[in-house]
Amino acid sequence: MALRKKPPTTLLLTDMSSLYGYIYCMLISEGLSGMPLYGGALYMIGRVTTVFAQTFSPEEAIYLPKALRWMRIPLMILLLLLSLCLVVLYPMSFGSTQMWLIFSVVLSMQLRDSLCQRMGRLCLDGRMEQTTFLCLSGALHGCMMALQALILAVNLPVQLSVPMMIGYLLCGMAAFYSTYAAYEERAVLPRPNSEEAHFTLETIHRANALSAFERLSMVLLTAMEMTLIVMYTFLATTAEQMLIRMAIAVLTTLLCEELATLLLKKREKKNKNEPISLLLMGMFLWLYGLWIFSRMLRHHTTDISITYFCLALCSVGCAVCKVCLSKMESPMGAVAKFTSGQEIPGYRLMRRVSREVASLLGQMLALVALTVLCFLAGQRLPHTAEEIAASFQPVMVVPALITAFIALLCVLRFPLSNRYMQKVLRFLHIRESGEENKALEQQLEEVVIKRHVQPLGIRFLMAVMRPFFHHTVKGAENIQPDDSNPLVFLCNHGEIYGPVAGMLFCPVPVRPWTISDISIDPDEVAQYVYKYTFSQMKWLGPLRWPISKLCGPLSVWAMKSVECVPVYRHKPRELTTTFRKSVEAMQAGDNLLIFPENPDADPNRPGYEHGRPGELFRGFTMLAQVYYARTGKCCRFVPMLAHKGMRTLSFGTEIDYDPEKHPIEERDRVVEEAQRQMWEMFDREEKLYQEKKAKEKKK
Repeated sequence: MALRKKPPTTLLLTDMSSLYGYIYCMLISEGLSGMPLYGGALYMIGRVTTVFAQTFSPEEAIYLPKALRWMRIPLMILLLLLSLCLVVLYPMSFGSTQMWLIFSVVLSMQLRDSLCQRMGRLCLDGRMEQTTFLCLSGALHGCMMALQALILAVNLPVQLSVPMMIGYLLCGMAAFYSTYAAYEERAVLPRPNSEEAHFTLETIHRANALSAFERLSMVLLTAMEMTLIVMYTFLATTAEQMLIRMAIAVLTTLLCEELATLLLKKREKKNKNEPISLLLMGMFLWLYGLWIFSRMLRHHTTDISITYFCLALCSVGCAVCKVCLSKMESPMGAVAKFTSGQEIPGYRLMRRVSREVASLLGQMLALVALTVLCFLAGQRLPHTAEEIAASFQPVMVVPALITAFIALLCVLRFPLSNRYMQKVLRFLHIRESGEENKALEQQLEEVVIKRHVQPLGIRFLMAVMRPFFHHTVKGAENIQPDDSNPLVFLCNHGEIYGPVAGMLFCPVPVRPWTISDISIDPDEVAQYVYKYTFSQMKWLGPLRWPISKLCGPLSVWAMKSVECVPVYRHKPRELTTTFRKSVEAMQAGDNLLIFPENPDADPNRPGYEHGRPGELFRGFTMLAQVYYARTGKCCRFVPMLAHKGMRTLSFGTEIDYDPEKHPIEERDRVVEEAQRQMWEMFDREEKLYQEKKAKEKKK
């Protein structure tokens, strides 16, 4: 049988067949005994048992961390106890043959799925012909369908038994496809030995980024399993609406995944494919849906339209998170290769086992909740929406909310942004070509190997500021980004206006130069901000110094978050550190943003110019000399201007440093050309601003 080149990444309960099977067993249980939860709980026992046996099999258990391998016995004991309660004790307390009919229906479905999985694996391993596989699978489905038809025809009226048979047929078709797709994925994965598996686990534990991704994906997938089980358990309460429930399951799963995929593609075209931002967006929709659902149940009310709305929110959020995790798999494989220094043959299989463990934990939590819900109700098992709402809140919804909240914390703690993932891929390409980049390697080691937290706080603050501080970007076509030879942007200062506008609206990522007075020590920040900014704001009165003190720790935090390069302007001995760090940043592919205006050019009026850019420092051009001496590449300067009146950010043409000319002459040429372009851009924008003001006065 032909294998697909790109096998699908499926979750064990969030794939179509498991979702159908779970809903179908609940509806069968509702039709036979009026107790939908019991059928769902029995199906969960079968699924958990299957996943447990598969995950802890000898060939896959070697990819589990030691802590998870030790969990095998406690999980097995818990599974046996739950099985004893639901399969033996609970039916015996009723003494009804209907309970055993439900058990036989669920057992036949589990046997069908298990045998199909076994035959599919034999076929993919080459030990069974395709024709034999299809014939045996067809015969198996036919026998099980005949058994189901007999049970349903004897125990249910025709108007219910016929839809049930249609549902069983759909479940069988979905189970066949899902089983084949899952083992098709396994067939293309390499099967390394135990030593290679141990090496894979050691690599993951050595890198903080890989360990964080393992925690993130495991908790996130566990929470997904729990959430979808909760939502569909509540929805599947009446057998009369079986086909509607099935249709909702199909449409919700397919449409939400398609929506998430389209969203990612759209953001990729806009170069906004930041996985953590998308994960947070998905988590927000997910938690919001659970919160609305929880509030509805807390009031012991049920509104089917609100329930469907909550299901849609949770499904969209889970689909976005699932697609994001799938997109992150390839870059994280590159991170593993960077950490180990070589290809890791067992990484993809280890990730598959990790996803299975997450699904197992999510299903186990749901099974425990279903068992508790059944035994709390006793023989008066809730089967209407109102009765379920009264007992659902603490048993099912609270664990789902807790697991989703823990998943949110893991997302916030994930250390890698999309920019650093791309840097890992770039470094691997450099290393495979036989070259080296020590600056990039050192930067990646700081982020990948050691503990690192993304600056989500400053990103959130910048995202909130952009709509209220909107600027029009002009001359963006003059920007030619190149990771092998980054740009150095030269922007006017204009008090704090230039740095804020430049950081918010520069089309490419930049690392700013900031004087050490505002980036290292909070007390120095307060003194500097007071002298050059707040001292001139007479209208603030006595509040000028307290506000300056408040700016101290905030400025240090913000500068660290944007990965600034400190400039020791009044400390010549330490100024070499500025140029060294700047060159290392450029070698690592980072663009720089410099504000070269001299605030002390006029001794009678210290501070930055509010209008036309003031005189520029000339020392920043030494960066070009150091960069050329270290790399042999010519530094590229791009002047830019932030105009407060027109709310524009304009970019001039590129100024290339020429190392063949005399250093002083070239320094003066670069500074004068940058000054000229900045003045021209200001004069152009100021003219437009004055015309705009004149038109407003006429109106």
